[in-house]
Amino acid sequence: MSHWLSRTQAAEAASVQSPDSTRKLSIDVLHIFVLTSFAVAQPMYDRLSNRFGFLMDQSITSSALRLLVLLLSCGLPAAIAFVVIVAACGKRQVRDAFHSVVVFVCLVLSALPVCSRMTFLPGSLMLGVALTAAGFGVWCYFKFAWARTLVTCCSPGVLLFPGLLLFQFSTASAVTGMAASRSERWEPVPVVLLVFDELCGSTLMTPEREIDAERFPNFAALARQSTWFRNASSVSPLTIQAVPAILSGRYPTSSDSPGPAEFPHNLFTVLTSAGGHELAAFEPVSNLGEWGRTANEHRPFGDWQQARFLMEFLSRVYLFHVTPPDYHIDLPAIPQLWFGMHDTSDIDRTQRRGVFAYAWNDQRDDQFQHLLDCIDGSPRPVFCFGHFLLPHVPWCYLPSGRCYSQDAQNVDLLCLGSDGENPIDELAATQNQQRYLLQLMYVDHLIGKLLSRLAETGVLDRCLLIVTADHGISFRAQQPRRTLVPGNQDEILSVPLFIKRPHQTSGEISDRAVESVDILPTVADVIGLTLQASTDGWSVFDHSRPARTQLTVRDNETIKHFDPSVIPESDTPAVLRRRFGSSSDREALFRIGPYPELIGRTVQSFKQTSGASVEISLLRSADELKDDPQATVPCFFEGLVLSRRSTDEPVVLAIAINGTIRAVTRTYRSADFQNRWGALVPEWSLHLGRNDVQFFAVDGADGRLTPCVQN
Repeated sequence: MSHWLSRTQAAEAASVQSPDSTRKLSIDVLHIFVLTSFAVAQPMYDRLSNRFGFLMDQSITSSALRLLVLLLSCGLPAAIAFVVIVAACGKRQVRDAFHSVVVFVCLVLSALPVCSRMTFLPGSLMLGVALTAAGFGVWCYFKFAWARTLVTCCSPGVLLFPGLLLFQFSTASAVTGMAASRSERWEPVPVVLLVFDELCGSTLMTPEREIDAERFPNFAALARQSTWFRNASSVSPLTIQAVPAILSGRYPTSSDSPGPAEFPHNLFTVLTSAGGHELAAFEPVSNLGEWGRTANEHRPFGDWQQARFLMEFLSRVYLFHVTPPDYHIDLPAIPQLWFGMHDTSDIDRTQRRGVFAYAWNDQRDDQFQHLLDCIDGSPRPVFCFGHFLLPHVPWCYLPSGRCYSQDAQNVDLLCLGSDGENPIDELAATQNQQRYLLQLMYVDHLIGKLLSRLAETGVLDRCLLIVTADHGISFRAQQPRRTLVPGNQDEILSVPLFIKRPHQTSGEISDRAVESVDILPTVADVIGLTLQASTDGWSVFDHSRPARTQLTVRDNETIKHFDPSVIPESDTPAVLRRRFGSSSDREALFRIGPYPELIGRTVQSFKQTSGASVEISLLRSADELKDDPQATVPCFFEGLVLSRRSTDEPVVLAIAINGTIRAVTRTYRSADFQNRWGALVPEWSLHLGRNDVQFFAVDGADGRLTPCVQN
């Protein structure tokens, strides 16, 4: 190596002494390849290597990727070198001038990402530092032979970078081999697995740890014909870790969303390879389903079109890579496909088999209906998998299935918290949980539709049906919604787990400490498959296994362990009863806030004062209920108090619908939101057409009302 370096340095020195040397020209060309490789190609390859899921989602072929590599690693530097040579017209000084510009630009592009990490500097200074560093680098390059030798020594990267990318892609794409084989107990039955999101299993329970049949009648019906594991727990509070764990039977290994290369043995490969199951998978977030999604009319099919498609994506990603953060707002947005967020308009809703990648929370009712349509009683066993972002935010569904806010990528109803965490105000946390419960009651409605669909297609009796969730959620004021801390782990780790085995007709309750990694081996056990790879979990029906002594949880990058008693000892059911009363009382869910005893009383039964009015401004309000299931229900009100009688205490407001008080709320005890308020009224308090909506300030516990003035 030292001999080769000395020869290289000698060649560099000779090139300085012989301006017309062909060796100097060849070295200049080589350096253009090296510098563009480090400045442009390698960053793009690095981004792609972290987004193989994107490549698979778009059905990008290996030949198209090789064409992209050819363009970036060969075409781009060759074109630059050609321009330098032609522009020089054989003149050394002109060539050196053009070459210095190329070196400077490449060094600037290489320095900018490093300088952008100096977050303590404004964007203009980051740019200035990068330009200065690049200028110094150009001076060193032309001044010292060792600098040029260093560039020459980096030349293996021209081949190494694309080679690593292509090797990683081919390795990730090669998910081969049998994932399972049939045993003597093989029973080819339909398998239906539903994974809900942010569903705390304890929320379904009464304080006596029974299913709350008043509030959740369809979950209760499911429990009566399945085995309910009421102490089931999640292995991660993050969806991108928890759902792959369910599908693979393995604990999460990183904070990134894994693909089939990381978990080649998963429920999709197990059932389709060994059992011959057809597949209908709804996977809006995770990416373990068969690579090559459902047909997308916008997807490029030819190699050249695919390479061009990738270049358009990568050019935007690259701009964010080299631009200081202060200027990101002015850049063209990176398409959502890059982040695994799909466009629902590309889904063929008439298709019944395949992997369907809906936008994560776009029209979630339609997503569920599509899954129901895929349960068609086919004689060939079908694996129907659905991961649905319910009762996950945004909270907008009522138990009837109608919405009081648009179901889209909008989490404005998760208000008064920071970074999606719980607010400091107990009332705001209670109101958030109220909205959550209403949406969970809608999930119960969907469970009823599922059971009906399975029954009418003749699948219910013979199928293996599993209903669970990826993780729970906490609604305790001043505590994180999803981050595990002492005091909320019982809510976040608790998940429902109902397993109805083929031909099971009576319900059972199990208090075993089971984890979500047990689902894959349980499926294999029930239908008679022998897994070809080990799992971290085991069948929940394997009673030869000793009881778990600890729960294993990966919280982002941290592995944590908990005592299994954290789930059965949860006080969540008791908190629900304290906050919302008995579920047999339909008004109890809305009898929250200050002076809950006012709910249900008529306006005429109160003393109305003529004192100074409170002026309010409505941020969200409507009064017309339309006879259209797609129209929003005007039952959520939100606003600001513009004038208040005292700055010391919150303003208490009552909302009357058609002459009856249906909600009492107040401004929030938060410095940032002290003039803001919000409240839900029950859907059944509204009638078709326009409703009489009145707002009152409540004066004291005696319930005197003062009409509010609306701005």
